[in-house]
This record gives sequence, structure tokens and C-alpha cells, in this order.
Amino acid sequence: MKWIAAAVAVVAAAITAVVLVVVVPSSPGAGPLGEPDGFYPGGAMSGFGPVKPGQIVVMGLPLTQGNNLPIKLLGVRPLPTDNVKGLHLRYAATTGAGLQIGGTVGWHPTRWQLRSLPFVIPAFEPGGVVIGVSASAPRRYRLRGFVVDYMIGNTRYSAPQGDGLYGRFRS
Repeated sequence: MKWIAAAVAVVAAAITAVVLVVVVPSSPGAGPLGEPDGFYPGGAMSGFGPVKPGQIVVMGLPLTQGNNLPIKLLGVRPLPTDNVKGLHLRYAATTGAGLQIGGTVGWHPTRWQLRSLPFVIPAFEPGGVVIGVSASAPRRYRLRGFVVDYMIGNTRYSAPQGDGLYGRFRS
């Protein structure tokens, strides 16, 4: 009788292992847009002097340098460890002038050739995202990086980016 229970347990474990391998594939990771030298939160920070609540501080985040396949940008989000309470974040994609933003105040979609997400960066074109942050009340903030979700073909990736923003909103 004990051997039957042991055999049932072994068969159940084997079936569970097969289901996990077939149904729950492992994540492909950061993929080709991942940080080339490893991910370091806050590795490069764009800082801003005090701005008034309601103003938008902006940075460009170039992602591609001659990718040989189209890349579909799906979304951007701050690192889960960053405190975004009280902040209003906006994101857009660009293959144009928005890639040159090192840090500025204001949101200029036409001038920077911004596009809503999701957006496909064509093969062999540089592209990236523009990130805007505002606050409705005075506060300090430090966003140490962002996660970019994207697809190449049918494979979905999530690439943490160590470029971040810090500064202060004050009255």
C-alpha cells in the first residue's frame, strides 16, 4: 500500500514538472535593450533645480542603436522600489528630436516627434522614450530608473534602465 502512495506522488510530481516547463516558460529577461554592462539603479541621473508644482520635468532615454528588427515599445514604468506617491508620470516614444533631450522643463510632443505607446521603432532606426514627471504639491523625488516593456517578434521583454531623475517641486 505504501508503494502505491509513493508511486502516485512520483507521478504527480512528474506531471507538475512537465506542466510547469510547458505552460510557464521562463522569462527571456531584459533582451537586447538591457543595460550592456549590467543594471545599476541610478547609474546616470538627470537632476533638476526646484520647479513649481504642476510643471513637467523631462528626460529622453535612448534605447536602440541600429536594431536589425522592429521593436514594439509597450510601456514604461518606474522601478518598483521608487516612491512615486504624489507624482504624475507620462511617457511617449520617439525616433526623432526627443532622443536629444538631456533634461528640460515642459512637454512638447510636436517638437520632439513624440508618439503614444505602444509604438513600433522600425528596424535600423534609433528610438527611445521620453519621460515626464510632475507633482501637484511640493516634494522631493528620486526615480532611480525605469523598466521598459517591449516585444521583438512574439517575445516580450522587460528591460530595467538605470537612467533616472531627481529634483524638487516647491512653491
